[in-house]
Amino acid sequence: MNDCLIIGGGAIGLSLAYELAGHGVFVELIDKHQVGHEASWAGAGLLPPASILGAIEPQEKLRALSHQLHEQWAKQLLEDTGVDNQYERCGGVYIARKPGEAASLISAVHQWREEQVQVDSISSQQLAQQIPQLLPESIHTELRSAYFLPDEAIVRNPRHLQALTAGCLKRGVKITEQTEAIRFKLNGNQAISLETNQGEIKAGMFCLAAGSWTQQISDLLYQSIGDKTFIKTPEIEPIRGQILLYHTGERLLPYPINEGPRYIIPRQDGHLLIGSTVEEVGFDKSTTTEAFDELREFACSLLPCLAELEPQRIWAGLRPASLDRLPYIGQVPGTTNVFMSSGHYRSGLHLSPGSAVTLGRVMRGVDPEFDLKPFRLDRG
Repeated sequence: MNDCLIIGGGAIGLSLAYELAGHGVFVELIDKHQVGHEASWAGAGLLPPASILGAIEPQEKLRALSHQLHEQWAKQLLEDTGVDNQYERCGGVYIARKPGEAASLISAVHQWREEQVQVDSISSQQLAQQIPQLLPESIHTELRSAYFLPDEAIVRNPRHLQALTAGCLKRGVKITEQTEAIRFKLNGNQAISLETNQGEIKAGMFCLAAGSWTQQISDLLYQSIGDKTFIKTPEIEPIRGQILLYHTGERLLPYPINEGPRYIIPRQDGHLLIGSTVEEVGFDKSTTTEAFDELREFACSLLPCLAELEPQRIWAGLRPASLDRLPYIGQVPGTTNVFMSSGHYRSGLHLSPGSAVTLGRVMRGVDPEFDLKPFRLDRG
């Protein structure tokens, strides 16, 4: 029998499996389709800066812990597996051309500085020197503010997922794909096994980490619990994000460019990712001409040289979002041995190592080191 069964093979589930297995826990991880091919793969791999020194609130501590762990895990995964996830602490620039975005950026700068994240003001002239392709003269007059954050990092998320998968296998994790959860078997409030289309799987602990589909799995669990009138169940909704991909032949930017909710992220091999939309469309992962046109217009407004290129492709992913946009991390109410790590919204990849270490400690009966109440599943 497994010590732990993890349901969901994205960055959150794979990270938890990798972490638990590193502490001698025998883990099986199942995925309805193929591991590492949903929102974790579809994202852009942006890792916004965070500082452990200024982190006071639990949300800040989780971000700071995750940001610190990403560099450590990148080195460890490369050593364990030989897979380079292309982690790069390259810094990132944040700009604003509209009054509303300028106000939001100023607020973000205050928050970063309160958390002791280094933020440096940068002029349009400095930007032009660093990125000659950026900001044509007509936009120089539109630029209201710009800041450089040297601790921002990026990772190539498909390769990170490959490294995590290989790392899990090397640590003895059993990974079973094309395996769909059907129903839980409980003894009182303790889960005993999970029935799947591939047969019954028994475990001492269970973790729901299926991204946007986590609520569907938790619904299966609560159907087995029986009287749950006293339990507030977590709610997770899918939020579609579409991303456009260019290839410029060589690396065009030294670091990401962020403007409001959108960004341009460079890859070492000359690819550029342009993202992202925020759409409430249920479980529809199709792409749209409207998003294609909007993202292309945004990219070309900052990098006019892209107007001469055709985007290579566009894709979409579904981000798992809680109603208050904070993740659910902890024990599932009404159970003694079922846990959840989901609802990370746009920060799943960024928060995955911190979530894994924190929940892994809880599951192993170890002090998580900071208060997890803001992430509890039955919060108001």
